[in-house]
Amino acid sequence: MECQVRQVRSDLSAEFVILQGERAVGGAVFPQNFLVGGSCQCRFRGWDCELVYAPGPLGRNFGVPVEERTYMPYTILCGGEVWGGLCDRQVRTGLFSRYGYTALDLAGRSYQMYEVGLGKAGMVWPIWAGEEQRAQICKAPRVENNLDVYQIRALDRESLRAAVVLCLYLDARSFARRGEIAIASVETQYVYTFNKALKARYDPGFWDRAGGTHELQGGTP
Repeated sequence: MECQVRQVRSDLSAEFVILQGERAVGGAVFPQNFLVGGSCQCRFRGWDCELVYAPGPLGRNFGVPVEERTYMPYTILCGGEVWGGLCDRQVRTGLFSRYGYTALDLAGRSYQMYEVGLGKAGMVWPIWAGEEQRAQICKAPRVENNLDVYQIRALDRESLRAAVVLCLYLDARSFARRGEIAIASVETQYVYTFNKALKARYDPGFWDRAGGTHELQGGTP
């Protein structure tokens, strides 16, 4: 299964349309894009949810082991009820080495999203459920007018929905460009990942297995 999350507005608010082929099947908006921790309203194939920043008490990570610390926590609401949550976490791979990932709990299923930079081929975010990869997000290096575009493929509808939620979260966390207004701008960014344990989470063959091939501007994931 496949969809595209395409940003259509980036200034004091951020808006996205979700496409399957040429058909719009959903959208999302961060009405206060200038705020870190702003909420997000999302609609995808008849499913509506809201991502609400839930920072918790100050000092919540003090004295807590690295693997149990949480960063940028959000609660997922659907119809006023809690459907899950997501946050950033870290994994220690050595005495002085570690890498981060995003943990998502949604409708009784748990997912882990990892970030891998492939240089001129762009960036990928493999999404795992336990020991099996279920989805992947891809992003090209070139961005025009601060409007990000993400391609997503997944093995089933539930994993695709989870990937859409994770995609919106990662954009808010890493690519929001809060308060900027861009006209006729082009930005190209090459990101490389060198951590071997993190790179091992990326399976070059997953994209084809999840539904054919898709060439990104600047390379193929």
